Amino acid sequence: MWIKKVHIVGFGQFNQQTFDFVQGLQVVQGLNEAGKTTLHQFLFDMIFGFPQAKGRKINTYEPLDKGPYGGSMQFEVDHHLYELERLGRTQTVTTLTAVGSGQQFADPEAMLTKLLGPVDRELYLAIFSFDQEALMNIFSLKPDDFAAYLRTLATPGAQNWLEVANRWDKTATAKFGSTKTAHRELNQALANLQMQRQQLQNNLRQQPSLDKLQAEAQHLTQRVASLEQRQAQLQGQMNHQQAQVHLLPVYRRWQQIKQQVKATGKPLDLTAADKADRVRQQLTALDDVMVTTAVTKQQVESATVALRQLEKLENQQKNLAEQQVKAVQAQTALLEKYHWAQVPPLLTDQQKSQLGGQKETGQQSTKNSWLIIAIIISSLIIIGALLISHVVIGILLALISLLLGWWGSRQQKTNVVANTQQDLPAAYQQMATADIFAAQTDIQRINDMMLSNNQIIHDQQAMMSELVKMRAALNWLGEGLTVDEYRKRLADIHIKQETMGQQQLQRANLQQTLQELYQELGVKDVAMLQQRRDAQRHINDLQREANMLEEQLKGADLHELAAQAAIATDDKPVMTGQQTILQRVQDEKNQLNQKLAEINVQLQNLQTDNTIEHQQQVVANQVAVVNQQLTQYFVDRLGSEWIKQALNAAIADRLPNLLAQAGTFLRQLTDNHYQTIQQTKTLLKVVRNDGKILGVNQLSKGTAEQLYVALRLAFVKNVTATLQLPLLIDDAFVDFDEQRRQTMLTLLSDLASSEQQIFYFTAQKTQGEHVLTLTHQQ
Repeated sequence: MWIKKVHIVGFGQFNQQTFDFVQGLQVVQGLNEAGKTTLHQFLFDMIFGFPQAKGRKINTYEPLDKGPYGGSMQFEVDHHLYELERLGRTQTVTTLTAVGSGQQFADPEAMLTKLLGPVDRELYLAIFSFDQEALMNIFSLKPDDFAAYLRTLATPGAQNWLEVANRWDKTATAKFGSTKTAHRELNQALANLQMQRQQLQNNLRQQPSLDKLQAEAQHLTQRVASLEQRQAQLQGQMNHQQAQVHLLPVYRRWQQIKQQVKATGKPLDLTAADKADRVRQQLTALDDVMVTTAVTKQQVESATVALRQLEKLENQQKNLAEQQVKAVQAQTALLEKYHWAQVPPLLTDQQKSQLGGQKETGQQSTKNSWLIIAIIISSLIIIGALLISHVVIGILLALISLLLGWWGSRQQKTNVVANTQQDLPAAYQQMATADIFAAQTDIQRINDMMLSNNQIIHDQQAMMSELVKMRAALNWLGEGLTVDEYRKRLADIHIKQETMGQQQLQRANLQQTLQELYQELGVKDVAMLQQRRDAQRHINDLQREANMLEEQLKGADLHELAAQAAIATDDKPVMTGQQTILQRVQDEKNQLNQKLAEINVQLQNLQTDNTIEHQQQVVANQVAVVNQQLTQYFVDRLGSEWIKQALNAAIADRLPNLLAQAGTFLRQLTDNHYQTIQQTKTLLKVVRNDGKILGVNQLSKGTAEQLYVALRLAFVKNVTATLQLPLLIDDAFVDFDEQRRQTMLTLLSDLASSEQQIFYFTAQKTQGEHVLTLTHQQ
């Protein structure tokens, strides 16, 4: 059945209100008094009829405006659409119409019963409709209840066979009544048998010796029965006391554990504790990879400034060295041009006059070859020192070279002055006069470059101390490094400083989080937290031990054990007195049995009278009549029982399948904490993921409710192939936490399909599709 639409003419707070519903899961949400229960009751009453009686415990949902009562409902069964209308409460007018053909059924209630199959109001409430109060039925629910429902719903013709079994039960009941005052056939036959036996006893009493023996035998029999009863009573007391003796240490340990658990107070928040451990582990890991450096930002900034200055000075030195190289190259080119071994001095005016036919009064040398050579050598030394990063040594060697050049130039000058009449230098002797005059310009240019090199050397010497100072400022980064190597090391230090700052900030945040968690948990450090964990683990072990002890105490009289624990000083009370009394009773009973056997022998010897034999034959005949009637009675009884057992056998595999399906649902609802459901004839039990088997009364309220819902839903799924009726759930999960509730909604959504419609009425706001929200205005 799929309820597609209802129109409420008047019912409770609803007046001329229409609702459209979907196949599958239909959520109806709203605050208290928004009309959820009213709509739920209207759907149920439309299917099974409005309540006729009134009373304090019956809400008939009379319209608040005292207007018309009732409404209509469209529903689909086997792809056929029907419209059901009920108007009026006490004298309800009911119509049922097939929408496709327009046929209106003459007997709508009979047709509706046919569409519903074997489900009546009581069975529907037991399976397809439940609320929060109904969840508590799990504590009294028995597997036989579900077997009866399965037998009715899932076995074709089961109702007819049950009627036959009931008829046989009635026939057997008509033959025999269980009360003493019943006057039925078998009761009268038994009464006649009793009367004939009484007559036989009277005849036996007519013989004095026989009566006396029989009276004595009866007295002895009664006495033996009394002794046997007393013996059983004493034995039961001893067994009970012995059982209590064994359970007393268990009870004491159980009470001790309960007191210890109670004294521990608030349990440890394991979620917060685990989080604190994770934060502490992050701190430890951060400490292991912590970047450290002793260099300050001021050192890095000073080094950066010194590096820029060093780079500037080295560039200047490089430029000066290039100029010196250019001068050396120009001199070398001049020597190659004129094929000179060395640059000759410029001609004096006298020499020029002599070469030009003019007379000169003196000879003067304009350039000193020794000094030029010294300048060239010192320049080369400085360049080499710069290339191999030994500037100081290069400067010392350059100074020595210049001193040697100056001394040589002085000696040459002296010689020239002394011999002003000497001939031209050897370099000119093989040259033409024109070439000699032409070479004077090149020699002058080279001499000018050499003079410029002297200034360069002076500048280099001035910068040398500054270079030494800058490199000294950078020596803490390493000695003899290039500018690029210094720059790279400064960049590495800068990155380390930034990384260290970030790590220190992260560590401070983690430390603050850890302290907040420790404060929340009421501990000061990890050692104290571990102590709390160990204490909580100990409490959990005690709780598990208490559960095991409580299982052993199941069925025991706890009040009696408490009394014994309060007064007993020895776990093994003395039972010698009871054992002595029991032995006396046994001895007396043996004596009486021996005496009774002797009297029975005497009675057998006295039973030779034909009257007694005839009377005994009459009694035997009456016994045969009674046996024949009892046979027919038991045939009827056994036939009825056989039918019921046969029907139970027909569903023998369905009930285990139902429990298996319910176990699957229970695992889903409890996040695999409970695995399977087991049954005895009268009890339901669940198997926890650790293998422990628990009774329903040992479960928490929320878990017991989840078990009930799992059984209900498994039953509905089990009979879906033969019967589809809407499932009505009225705010049944208010005790569930949010996680359990979301899991339940997921399960309902999975169970709902094109063949199963589920109405879930709830006061809690629910997100998703197919949600109908009721408000007070409606």
